[in-house]
Amino acid sequence: MVERAIDPLYLSEQYGTEERLRIRIEAHQRYSERADDYLDWILDRLQPRPGDLVVDVGCGVGSIHPALCARGVRAILGVDVSRAMVDASQRQANERSLPVIAIEANAQALPLPDDAYDGAMANHMLFHVPDQRAALRELRRVLRKPHGRVVLTAAAPEHRSRLREIHNLAAQQLGYTPADSVMHRFNLDHLDLVREVFPNVERFVREDAFLFPTADAACAITRRAQSMPSRIDRRMAATGRACSRWLASESRRSSAQRASSATPKTPGAS
Repeated sequence: MVERAIDPLYLSEQYGTEERLRIRIEAHQRYSERADDYLDWILDRLQPRPGDLVVDVGCGVGSIHPALCARGVRAILGVDVSRAMVDASQRQANERSLPVIAIEANAQALPLPDDAYDGAMANHMLFHVPDQRAALRELRRVLRKPHGRVVLTAAAPEHRSRLREIHNLAAQQLGYTPADSVMHRFNLDHLDLVREVFPNVERFVREDAFLFPTADAACAITRRAQSMPSRIDRRMAATGRACSRWLASESRRSSAQRASSATPKTPGAS
């Protein structure tokens, strides 16, 4: 059985259009406990210099590209395996006149020359890559030696643990089998894996949390993104009626625990 995080059907559901990724981005922007900008925090670790060439592997909709361009980089190459993400990133670049080219390619075999980039990023995407060592080796290959820099961002193992707990209880009540979090494939605990390719890696942890004002707000994000219902094993996929029951159960349990409880969301950079 194919792991969910690398299942083509799951990836198509999540990234076949921009919608679900943008909902998740919106959730972080609206409900993160910290007021400072997460993208700037990432770039402070990358330390791009004016005139740098940067490759962004798993670029998504290009959220970080405007901030990266504002720091004076010469050009960005956005890479994503999803055509929808590539189109969104390129559209943003065209609309804002950013020096960005986005291409559809696989992180495990980048169609790029050796020693070509001053900086590289792989933000919250390595858990979707079947052969993570191959992707890490590719990032190292395309970086200029010895001064090229790479940032890999990942969630902590306990990422969204409270929401997962609520979901699992609700799913079990409805007779479904909860699936493991996709984050188990790559998170902040995988430092040794990264060290195999980047021996001088440093880990930085950004403490943060989701703070939802009400249980309804948490359920609304879940319902729009459909990220938690998709965690139910496909062999027991919920019907529309069962999903409604699940959301009602989740809402009751969220209210009982009070929405003021912070949900750990501790992304960091390695």
